[in-house]
Amino acid sequence: MDNNWTDQLLPKVPGILGSAGALMWMQGTWPRKAAMLVLGIAASNYGTPDFVQATGLSEGLGGFVVGMFSMTAADWVFRAWDQFALGPLLNEWVRKRLGLPPKDGGAV
Repeated sequence: MDNNWTDQLLPKVPGILGSAGALMWMQGTWPRKAAMLVLGIAASNYGTPDFVQATGLSEGLGGFVVGMFSMTAADWVFRAWDQFALGPLLNEWVRKRLGLPPKDGGAV
């Protein structure tokens, strides 16, 4: 078993670079950007083999593409979440499913 960390890290570099490169076009706070970077790297790490198999691209280019476009997808989800105020809607749905009273303290 090869324990050389560089041999394990080098195949991940294209996905990391693709995710980091996508940050140039992302808007938002640094914590949100950091979260999206982590999500992009994870998507690249786990999604690249399937993407490469489906498209026939090289593993390096496939990792870069998955890293970059998964960041775009994550940014779209964050923007939709904010634009449509989905947080309060989701909270209220969970409260109803659990049979809890409304958060505003009103009578049920």
